[in-house]
Amino acid sequence: MAGTTEERSSWVLFATTVFIVLGVFNTIYGLTMLLNDEWLVFGAKTVWYLDISAWGWITLLVAAIQFLVAWGIANAETWARVLGVIAAGIALINAFVLVPYYPWWSVAVMVLAGFVIWAITVHGNEVHEGEIAAPPPPAATA
Repeated sequence: MAGTTEERSSWVLFATTVFIVLGVFNTIYGLTMLLNDEWLVFGAKTVWYLDISAWGWITLLVAAIQFLVAWGIANAETWARVLGVIAAGIALINAFVLVPYYPWWSVAVMVLAGFVIWAITVHGNEVHEGEIAAPPPPAATA
């Protein structure tokens, strides 16, 4: 077993906190897109009119899923750990694609996503209702 009880449960708290913060940011971002849904983008030869209200609703849905995953990870739910790893994996791949455009930000997101994946996969089942799950009993030898 690696680390103390507090250290292990703090990794689960870390993953939970990351998903809560992401949910808050995506809620703000989604509401901003809904309240200010008309954009003009000026190109070299054209002007584009964009209505981003649909993307705002999608972002709010993603935020709700992130809040749900945070709750599930904190309660050691298997479905939440699976969704959390998938979401962090998508974030990692997305950040990797954006390295040429935002190198420092992308590296920071990739490191954060990597830590979230590690925290969920290694320590995700150690906390249930605020306590560390008991290790499995040793195998009987004959």
